[in-house]
Amino acid sequence: MTAGKKITMGEEGLEVPDTPVVPFIEGDGTGPDIWAAAVRVFDAAVEKSYNGNKKIIWKEVFAGEKGYKKTGSWLPGSTVEAFREHLVGIKGPLTTPVGGGIRSLNVALRQKLDPYK
Repeated sequence: MTAGKKITMGEEGLEVPDTPVVPFIEGDGTGPDIWAAAVRVFDAAVEKSYNGNKKIIWKEVFAGEKGYKKTGSWLPGSTVEAFREHLVGIKGPLTTPVGGGIRSLNVALRQKLDPYK
């Protein structure tokens, strides 16, 4: 596997290496099916656009049902930290846990990352 590099913030905006690491949350419900199709489209678009000179290194992180099964947390701190550290990420649809004290995983993720600052 090719070693990836982090996307960083430069003076003029995002600086994207040739092999950026991009964390992803597969998602719940239809998420795995959507992700399986979407990642093929993303990879093909990068391949065609950059003639094979660039490649996304996908890093799976967990949230929702898969996160809960793997870690006991609906939104593990390591997932939030991966999105924070890599600046760019993608997520599929997430289940809202009933009675877990979380109104919405999507809202919780947005609040923790504060992407609109």
